[in-house]
Amino acid sequence: MGKKEIKQKLINNSIWGFVASMINRVGALVFTIILARFLMPENYGIYSLVLSIAMIFATFNDIGISRTFIRYLSFSIKKNKKEASAYHFYLLRVKIILTLFLSVSLLISAYPLSFFVFKNSSLFAPLIVAGLYVLILTFEGFYSSVFYSVNRVDFISFKESLLQILRITLVIFVVFFINKAYQISGIFFAMAIASFLLLIFNLYYIKKLMPSIFKKTDVEINKRKVNRFIGFLTIANISGIFFSYIDSIMLGIFLPNHIEFVGYYRVAFSLIIGIAGILSFLNSILLSFFSKMNIKRSSIILNKAIKYLSIISIPSIFGLIILRDFFIRFFFGVEYSYSSFSLLLLSPLIFFIVAIGLFSSLFSAEEKPQIFAKLILITTLINIVLNFILIKSFLLISPHWAIAGAAIATTISWIFYFFSSVYYMKREFKISLLFGNVFKPILASAVMGIVLYILLSFINNLNFLTAIFIISGSAVVYLITLFLIGGINKSDIELLYSFFYPSRRLI
Repeated sequence: MGKKEIKQKLINNSIWGFVASMINRVGALVFTIILARFLMPENYGIYSLVLSIAMIFATFNDIGISRTFIRYLSFSIKKNKKEASAYHFYLLRVKIILTLFLSVSLLISAYPLSFFVFKNSSLFAPLIVAGLYVLILTFEGFYSSVFYSVNRVDFISFKESLLQILRITLVIFVVFFINKAYQISGIFFAMAIASFLLLIFNLYYIKKLMPSIFKKTDVEINKRKVNRFIGFLTIANISGIFFSYIDSIMLGIFLPNHIEFVGYYRVAFSLIIGIAGILSFLNSILLSFFSKMNIKRSSIILNKAIKYLSIISIPSIFGLIILRDFFIRFFFGVEYSYSSFSLLLLSPLIFFIVAIGLFSSLFSAEEKPQIFAKLILITTLINIVLNFILIKSFLLISPHWAIAGAAIATTISWIFYFFSSVYYMKREFKISLLFGNVFKPILASAVMGIVLYILLSFINNLNFLTAIFIISGSAVVYLITLFLIGGINKSDIELLYSFFYPSRRLI
């Protein structure tokens, strides 16, 4: 594959990846807003806690199998297509065994978790239904990975549209037609139905795109190598999911009589994850491309990706910090005002989450998941210790400060994770991150922030139309400043042009 062909294919896939990510994250944000507004803080806190537990079990079901599937399926398509079927059936067998075992484990654990760990009987029924959701979700995610391996990200975009439509429609039905006492269980059942329909979608189109992976083959694969790869990703994925949800679970344990504060915290975190997710569209695409390139080309693409990530994410962080009260009130309502301080503390994660996603794609593609696994394991342990200390200490002040403690612990942990990843990339791959690409957007964002504060000083009551006006004006100031200090150049503009007009010849 030539340099131009790689560049053009990456741009085309990036377009569809961006569309899929936008649909997923905007849909997820709308879904979260609907749930938060209808359930209100206490019930949303219960939903968030059940979801956190379910996602931990879902990760044990996967243990990195889907990412392994992307890696080896992409490799076999390029080198030996007959191996694709062998990888598929081997990983599917492992998937089935794990999924059945852990879904049953969730059902068995529902009672002791509800009554003895979290001391909240309202969790029991939703946890039972969540077991079904986890069972279906893991298989749907497994087969979704095929679309990335065959570079058909357009199917992911369509699938995400279908998911969000199904999920939002079914949940609205639950909210309006199911008794309030059963609404949270009904929401998880609705999500299970949506995932089942998507699993059928995946299987139908994969049989059309790549029917060979469903045909039995006698080709031998290096199972020991695959198992080793899975093993390191297992540590990484399990640690990663604990990293993502341990704060909510620990808040649920320490605040059994204030479960609504789990809801406040998850609202802030969901907004961060939604924004970061929109910017993460390159991660799965780059995993497939990194698998087919030498380290020199991977280094160039990684630094380019970090540059454009900085240009978009850093002003988003500044804007979110300044306008956090407005965003919380506008999207979730005044009932969630306690989320504002947590949102302030979590805002820097927008950059770090996406950047680390790019790093992990590189580690996986270069078959160095052990580094990624070690880093995230250490970071998770740091996160657990910090959460324990800060939540418990700040709880002496108030529950509001307890969720601030969780936010501080999470932010510190992600910063450590980022700089540790940068160190190991340099040590293992001789890839140096060009921090100059980050400093200029910070400077331009600081100028933008000053302008934004000045504009806000003239506004007594910030509404939607006024917010659009000042955000647009601040964005123009940011782009002009960035251009003047050399943060963007002609080649960046050409690449942006190619993004919107991929059929035109690249200059």
